[in-house]
Amino acid sequence: MDTDNKMTSPSRRYGCPIEVTIEVIGGKWKGVILWWLRYDRRSFSELKQLISGITSKVLTQQLRELQADGLLDRTIYKESPPRVEYSLTPMGETLRPIVELMCEWGKQRLPAFQQSFLSLQGLPVLLLTQDTGLQQSLQTVLQSRQARVRVATDISQAMLLLHQVQPAVLLVDAELPHQMGYRLIQQIQTAGGKAENPWVAIALTPPTLTTEHRKVLRSGFQMRLSKPVEPEELIATIANLTQLLHTSQQQA
Repeated sequence: MDTDNKMTSPSRRYGCPIEVTIEVIGGKWKGVILWWLRYDRRSFSELKQLISGITSKVLTQQLRELQADGLLDRTIYKESPPRVEYSLTPMGETLRPIVELMCEWGKQRLPAFQQSFLSLQGLPVLLLTQDTGLQQSLQTVLQSRQARVRVATDISQAMLLLHQVQPAVLLVDAELPHQMGYRLIQQIQTAGGKAENPWVAIALTPPTLTTEHRKVLRSGFQMRLSKPVEPEELIATIANLTQLLHTSQQQA
């Protein structure tokens, strides 16, 4: 569907310009999808994990409508298995200020949400990085939400802390030398056998689009975030993934 034709069709009558915006991004989920895509492209499975409460059927429908309205691109990678990622088009990028203002308004309107669903109080987090700047920035964000953060700079230290701290979240710098981040995940998987991990692993990837982005999700990580990591996105990602983990453990 061509967005310009849709909006300028003689059959369309609008009483206010706001109606045009609402028609394109109105509803419960479209603004949320655009918010999660505003900095980076994501796969269907990533979006499904990040958007709490949405079903696969509804997510598929919403993505198709956003694509038909010219706001999303859908890229298919010829891999095995095939991989599909969604990203904002130039027109979709123009909506970024709107969804960010919606986010800020929601934070001011319902501060209790920040203290409940987005609360990380007491959450044990293990960070593997040798980048001092990255370490300091992430510690500042996480500790401001009362998370308990421990830092490792190599695999042996990370494995020791993994047993001592029993973290709910692993944050791993994917740009560590000698594939250290991937080797850590492999070592953890080998040590744990086929048992389901009681934590979520998030890879911190380069800011530009590379094969690294897709590699991390095939290596045992549940999610990736591009550096520099945006604070609200980091908090919301951890909150959603740990909630999914908690729900799956209760249902097991």
